[in-house]
Amino acid sequence: MRFFNRRHALPAALALASAGIFTAVVLVPAAAAGQAATTGSSTTVTTTPPSSPPSTTGTWDPCYQGPPSSPPSGTTYLAPAETSTQPSSTMPPRPPYPGENFALSGVARSSSNYTQYYTPAKVNDGNTGTASNCQYAWMSANRSMDNPEWVAVTWNDLRSVSHVAVYNSLGLETRDFDIQLLSENGRSWDTVATYNNNTNTVVKSWFGARNTRGVRVLVKVGSTNVPSIARVNEIQAFAY
Repeated sequence: MRFFNRRHALPAALALASAGIFTAVVLVPAAAAGQAATTGSSTTVTTTPPSSPPSTTGTWDPCYQGPPSSPPSGTTYLAPAETSTQPSSTMPPRPPYPGENFALSGVARSSSNYTQYYTPAKVNDGNTGTASNCQYAWMSANRSMDNPEWVAVTWNDLRSVSHVAVYNSLGLETRDFDIQLLSENGRSWDTVATYNNNTNTVVKSWFGARNTRGVRVLVKVGSTNVPSIARVNEIQAFAY
């Protein structure tokens, strides 16, 4: 009778066991790595304009190359619809601080924005620079001339206003526009000054003092070169 040779069987069994252990050790990290790649992914959103024009067609932005006389169609970013400011109190206006600009403490809204960089917040950021790029100016969408555009700054408490200053883009001054004040109940806009064929970069308007909750620039014709686009760099509202 012949006996099975154990010396040859033992090394073979050990080799098979080692191969199984090695396979398990290799596969587990690979699966874990795949899971980490999925759960760890994220999207970064930035609001800072890139240093060069985007490569995607149809996203022309005057911030990069200056506005031509006839802008091509681009991406239009419509601003939220205007909402009436709800009065927070019926208290009379408090006396203003010396030289206080009420617009700085308000909230800016607009009828539309040409791109996401030309936001209405530019008109009450305290920067009175008159450059036409997106660091200084709000700009409306490129729409028809029979659709007036507007940018407004509103606040909750009543303020007595008799002086409004509007800063335009140098060389692209707003031609035809109204300066309007929001009623005490926050439901309607009243025109206090109208300008036609304006060529001034800075327009300062004085009128009889009114209690108001906001100021608005209603643009009927943009600049002479680009009449269908409205631009405003800064709005200021004072008691005197």
